[in-house]
Amino acid sequence: MEKHSTVIDGRRHMWHTERLWELAADLPRFQVEIESFSELDQDCWFGTTTPTIREVADHCRRINRVDVEAPVIINANGRLMDGGHRIARALLDGRTTVPAVQFAEMPTPDAIEDVE
Repeated sequence: MEKHSTVIDGRRHMWHTERLWELAADLPRFQVEIESFSELDQDCWFGTTTPTIREVADHCRRINRVDVEAPVIINANGRLMDGGHRIARALLDGRTTVPAVQFAEMPTPDAIEDVE
């Protein structure tokens, strides 16, 4: 199951991506500049390990298969919650914007854990 997580007030908040899509279904769409995402220059996929060729290829496969019309999901603070592969595809295609939706308030997380 895909998920998004972020640290808020020293605790990791997690959302299931499928639930985010349900919550965002009726939000208004707009175009957002790709360069506005700080995540462009952050490791959002691999964490503390160096990725293998197989892992990079898996992400390439996912990037190639995205629905370019599906919006990325942005949280209330302007950070990406879902859509990294769609942003990567837009970069590869030479586009400067992607469709997006944004929560006005942070949705209730599916889980919260202490950060170690």
